[in-house]
Amino acid sequence: MISFVKGIIADKGLGTVTLDNNGVGFEINVSSFCWESIGEIGEEAKLLTYMHVKEDEMSLFGFIDKFEKEVFMKLILVNGVGPKMAINILSGISAQDLSFAIATQNASVFKGIKGVGTKIRDRILLELKEKIDALSHLAEVNMTATEINSSENFAQALNVLIDWGVPRPQAQDILTKVYDTKDTMEDLIAKAFKELGRK
Repeated sequence: MISFVKGIIADKGLGTVTLDNNGVGFEINVSSFCWESIGEIGEEAKLLTYMHVKEDEMSLFGFIDKFEKEVFMKLILVNGVGPKMAINILSGISAQDLSFAIATQNASVFKGIKGVGTKIRDRILLELKEKIDALSHLAEVNMTATEINSSENFAQALNVLIDWGVPRPQAQDILTKVYDTKDTMEDLIAKAFKELGRK
């Protein structure tokens, strides 16, 4: 079992990163958050990994940190959620936000994530509620009550933009750009639409 791969970033494809480790290229499936965080081609990087083996296929899935991998490992315990779907979910919502959503049973965060229907969503919320202690993680990173409320405002504003037809990646980028912890949901939406009007 390959627990991690360290090497030079040789390529960044659609949902994949290839690491050159002593002349051997490891193509690793990653979430969009991991893809954005890992660095650029030519830089050294390290990814924690999970190897998925089938009769006719062997795939590597990579994670930017231990927490993202832990959430992924919990997701694939859910009936109907395979590694590819788990990575897809973690591309639509960060591991931290997903864990908080599961702890608070917030189903709205799954809206707009392709391939995740209501049955899978409900299974994830039900089966992982006792397995993911999001609140302890929030305490670990010293997130204050104000920051938690701000995070909820961000998630609600994101859903509004998606409802208005803004693609999830674009909506996330714009909200991240204009985000301020003091903003209400309405403030964030107003800022986002102002930003959209400039494009």
